[in-house]
Amino acid sequence: MEGELMKEPIEFRLSGDRVFSEREKAINQLHNNRGYGEVIEGKLFLSLVEAAYLLEKGKIRVLDGDRELSLEELFDLGRKRDEDFDVKFLVYRDLRERGYIVKSGLKFGSHYRVYRRGSEHSDWLVWVVRENAKLSPNDITARIRVAHGVRKSMVMAVVDEDGDVVYYRIEWVKF
Repeated sequence: MEGELMKEPIEFRLSGDRVFSEREKAINQLHNNRGYGEVIEGKLFLSLVEAAYLLEKGKIRVLDGDRELSLEELFDLGRKRDEDFDVKFLVYRDLRERGYIVKSGLKFGSHYRVYRRGSEHSDWLVWVVRENAKLSPNDITARIRVAHGVRKSMVMAVVDEDGDVVYYRIEWVKF
């Protein structure tokens, strides 16, 4: 039984701003059973945030050509593409460790869509912000409007300088 828990990490390959695996094991264990990534033409694609989380957990290995990337190298790649990679990773990890399935929320104007495990529909749209970020009322209103339009709750995940995450649900109030 203990041997089953210590599974060999699944090999993924770097491809632009994602990683992928063609292995059926990756699709079954990570996507079908745990909700990671997106399957396209028989390949499992993970975002760099998902890959960093799974690499940190020892579930995957990431190769760039013949060279295996370290977690720090994967973070460096993420930071080159997104200056907020670190805070988005902290929120992603926190939500995953609370047992939620976390997917991209870009088409909804947020960073993540969050699902309860076993649910086919997301409950929340999560927008990640640094504690010291300056926010405009119009930016907040637009995000709430989108969330309301797709019947989801808008949640702002605020990350402080210590890396702690606090969640605020933002909603319309009618008087």
